[in-house]
Amino acid sequence: MRHRESLWKKFLTVALFAFALGLLPYFWRAGFVGTREAATGGYGGVASYAKAMSRYIPHLLTAYVACIAALVFMEGRNPDRTILWLMTLVFIPVIGIVLYILLGPDFKRMKMRRMFRPTRSHPRSETLAWRQASDRVRKAATLAFRSSNAHLCERNEVGLLVDGTEAFGAIKRELERAKRYINIEYYIFRDDALGQEIARILRERSAAGVRVRMLLDGVGSWKLGRALIGAMQRDGVDVRTFMPVSFPFLRSRLNFRNHRKIIAIDGAVAFTGGLNVGLDYLGEGPLGHWRDTHAVFRGEAVRALDAVFLSDWEIVTGENPAPDDAESSDGCGGGAPLPVVPLQIVPSGGSAWRSIRQMYFMMITEAQWRIWITTPYLIPGDEILEALKIASLSGVDVRLLIPKTSDHFLSHWAGFSNVEDLLRAGVRIWLYEKGFVHAKTLVMDGEIASVGTANLDNRSLDINFEVQAFIYDEKICESMSEQFVKDLADSTECSLSEWEKRGVAHKILESVGRLWSSQV
Repeated sequence: MRHRESLWKKFLTVALFAFALGLLPYFWRAGFVGTREAATGGYGGVASYAKAMSRYIPHLLTAYVACIAALVFMEGRNPDRTILWLMTLVFIPVIGIVLYILLGPDFKRMKMRRMFRPTRSHPRSETLAWRQASDRVRKAATLAFRSSNAHLCERNEVGLLVDGTEAFGAIKRELERAKRYINIEYYIFRDDALGQEIARILRERSAAGVRVRMLLDGVGSWKLGRALIGAMQRDGVDVRTFMPVSFPFLRSRLNFRNHRKIIAIDGAVAFTGGLNVGLDYLGEGPLGHWRDTHAVFRGEAVRALDAVFLSDWEIVTGENPAPDDAESSDGCGGGAPLPVVPLQIVPSGGSAWRSIRQMYFMMITEAQWRIWITTPYLIPGDEILEALKIASLSGVDVRLLIPKTSDHFLSHWAGFSNVEDLLRAGVRIWLYEKGFVHAKTLVMDGEIASVGTANLDNRSLDINFEVQAFIYDEKICESMSEQFVKDLADSTECSLSEWEKRGVAHKILESVGRLWSSQV
């Protein structure tokens, strides 16, 4: 299927260039005639060019009509994105077609959705954790399984790591203890003091006989120097790039990035969450203090995170490691069983359904008394925005924590463009002021908590490869709620009356951000 998709893209690209080359005879003839007529006092070159091009206008219009018709057909499920692409095609004629080929719809996902057939029930529906779960938890677990094949992991230990110092301290300790394998995957990996330290540990473990696989996103880690990668490879670290950006041929998967952050070690411990590798995430960047949430897992969840990594590894390398190569265990190590902490590791991207978006939507719509969300970007799309407003108007305590300052200009202002409508519906919104909040967490009542890599924005929910843990445990919900309250102490609540007084410049920037909100 991947081969047929590649052939289709190459055919379309060649057709585009052939279409452009077809103009050359007209340019040559118009230039020759224009020069001759100018020398004899006839029409100038510009008029001749216009006359020659007029013969080609029907072909141009036919091509554009076909392109726009295809766009409307393929993007009809997202009117905002359709409008954005229509404007791009109209105002940037030739480049617009190229951009559409590069950044347009995911045809593979569309085909997978047409072929999708849901299973009837969750395969672990007879276990103790399932029987003791509430109806809402069973509903959420079934949704996650049927949309993404996320199995219910029952016996686990989960630890929350609420800043870079705490998270990377734990990560470095576990990496140094690795004995069999390390699977590590990041969107951004910087060549700074922290990146070099992590790379050093990976090199040392590889030299000691540990198998180290490393995946880096081709766009997020674009600036990572070849020197650091080369040093790791010389010491045996198998470093690969996820969908590298290169232009010997146009690559239409440029827009689909791997935003996951996963470390899985020896089948015993795994990490995921919002932190990339770089000094910024330790609070040493231009935004100052960096508030983020990572999680460390022991138990069955390790196997699930390993499986997500290996699926990405297969996309990049074509390798499908045998089960004995993907060494995993339940994390018990022969000791006492781990506690029952049911959770699911839900991947999204490259599959039939936007599973994380569906889980977020369900948490919001099923909330009975509260839904508390922390996100760096507030661009979730109309469905989730409407769900948040309806939940609030229905009496649910809906709270959002977003940063006052941001690392992405368009995302920042696109998110602010949604604030007024949410405030009018009674949603309470806080602006984090201590630095930058980058955590991606949700807590629904005291039943479901979520932590992972997916922002509340269109790119994370519709386009990127993401991974999110959905945890069905009261103690984890309580811990995340306590952290949320602590973060509110470093924030200022938005007032509708004050927000309405924002200046014209503020509103213009919001409008600019909203225009591009379907792609940022």
